[in-house]
Amino acid sequence: MRHSALLLAAALVAAPLSAQTDDGTTFRWSGTVASGHFIRLHNLNGDVRIERGAPGSKVEVIGERTVRGGDGSLVRFDIRMRDDGDVVVCALWGPDMRCTDDGARGRYDSNWRRRERVSVALRVRVPDGVKSYARSTNGGISVDGVTAEVDASTTNGDVRVRTSSGLVNATTTNGSITVALGSAGGDAPMRFTTTNGAVTVYAPPALSADLEMSTTNGGVSMDFPVTVSGTMSGRQIRGTLGGGGRSIIMRSTNGDVALRRNGI
Repeated sequence: MRHSALLLAAALVAAPLSAQTDDGTTFRWSGTVASGHFIRLHNLNGDVRIERGAPGSKVEVIGERTVRGGDGSLVRFDIRMRDDGDVVVCALWGPDMRCTDDGARGRYDSNWRRRERVSVALRVRVPDGVKSYARSTNGGISVDGVTAEVDASTTNGDVRVRTSSGLVNATTTNGSITVALGSAGGDAPMRFTTTNGAVTVYAPPALSADLEMSTTNGGVSMDFPVTVSGTMSGRQIRGTLGGGGRSIIMRSTNGDVALRRNGI
């Protein structure tokens, strides 16, 4: 009985990872990610777009290679399930990269010009309750209409997120951040930061938080009443919204920072 149970458990883990195809141009995967767990997407050169899928459906991932004089076989895909139930999807450049619990690791192809000629656009649909974790290096990240937590980060590209509920954290280096928050229960912190670009967050009127907004070369503005608990100037605000509680940090080095009502 114990042996049979172990075989069944192994089959349940493996099953979600088997529904995949790859014709050399387009990679497709469909599988179950339990509500409350993350689909973790790791790209290197290209955009990531996540949308709300049909209620109760599986997660759907499409990876589309765009080849401009390079070799599409340079990029392959790998899927793995973590021990905590999260599912990891990696776009891997070159034979020496591997997909780990924490994303793509190893030595990527050192010929930058070759990598530049092959990009991957990841298109993902997630059902209600599945959390989204997205990483890219050269590409924007867009998340639209999801109902659970979002953690999005890139190096070169904009980040745009619109949720109906759930925490949001968004980071880029060279790009702007635009986020429309739905309801977000609990008191976990949220952070929105960039170096070169604007940060704009749209939030519901009832938002309560301990707020920190700052920029070095730009301006700070907001539509909400705030109780100042520290410095308040054209480039920095520290204060309390509503009853306070969770920490919200909004920062840019070269760009404006704004907290607005309504949505994108």
